[in-house]
Amino acid sequence: MGRWHPLGRKRQVAYNDNQPRRLSKSTSDTDTHRFSPITMPRRYSFLFAGLLIAFVLIGLVWAGLASQGRETQQTAASAPVPITGPSLAIPAGTTLTPSVLTPQPTVAVAVNTPTPLETKPAAVTPLPRPAATMAAVAPTPEASPPATAAPTTVRVDAAGPLSLPTIQPLLIGQGRAPARLLIPALGLDTPVLPMGWHVVEDASGVRSEWDVVDNAAGHHIDSVYAGEAGNVVLSGHNNIGGAVFRTVCVIGEPGVDFGLGDEMIVQDEAGRSFVYQVEGWQRFAEEGASIAQRQTHARYLAPTDRAQLTLVTCWPPSSNTHRVVVTGVLTGMR
Repeated sequence: MGRWHPLGRKRQVAYNDNQPRRLSKSTSDTDTHRFSPITMPRRYSFLFAGLLIAFVLIGLVWAGLASQGRETQQTAASAPVPITGPSLAIPAGTTLTPSVLTPQPTVAVAVNTPTPLETKPAAVTPLPRPAATMAAVAPTPEASPPATAAPTTVRVDAAGPLSLPTIQPLLIGQGRAPARLLIPALGLDTPVLPMGWHVVEDASGVRSEWDVVDNAAGHHIDSVYAGEAGNVVLSGHNNIGGAVFRTVCVIGEPGVDFGLGDEMIVQDEAGRSFVYQVEGWQRFAEEGASIAQRQTHARYLAPTDRAQLTLVTCWPPSSNTHRVVVTGVLTGMR
């Protein structure tokens, strides 16, 4: 029977069932079929076919891996890509190209660096003002007497002169001796008595000193009578002898309501009242003063052409180192 040789063709070989099956070496067709030039190309054809199949399998595997990689890349690319910015995201399904993935200088500045917006405060609408305050009401001017000086917060040692309207005085000889002095601003009401002087001689020289009366204001006997043209001079103690001028000496100090424009009323023996208003005052040192300085101070006692009232006292209330002089002009007669 015939057999199929893996490297040869199908042949009919005669075997003797009674003899061992052995091929005769003398038969060239049967002994040399594996080394035949005809069978060699077939052997290599099978080898080439196997290699080809192997390359095809390797290519299929490589193609499958490449396809899986592309799917992974597309899946990663389909997710939103966070980009620095206020609210910028690439929607799903958008395929990014290399030009998009590669940072571009101009695009990066425009996208990643938003221009800051200047925040301005909201304009405040002014509320309407009440109608009562919208209309300007002109204050009604009040006539304040130029007489009364406001209380001071610090001591003032001089004030005036204040210009005040005056009246025609009495002629010399028509007046009578003063009898009382009233200052309404101080609540002062004191009698007036005649007052003379005496001469003093010491190391500093010769001078005159007034004999100030007690418990009353003293009228300098060398001055005119109340209401007459000239200077009416009244002196009083500030801390001894009844201290009738204790409130006069503190003029110009804080809290004192006596000052410019206030009335000083002198009543004479005939019962007439002459109103003088304060036009000024001065406080100056007297203790240790020279003769020349004392003479300068004495000018307040000198005669005047106008109708004037002069009050003289000492200061401070605890001693008499200074003098206080208050002057007023005749502004009325009652």
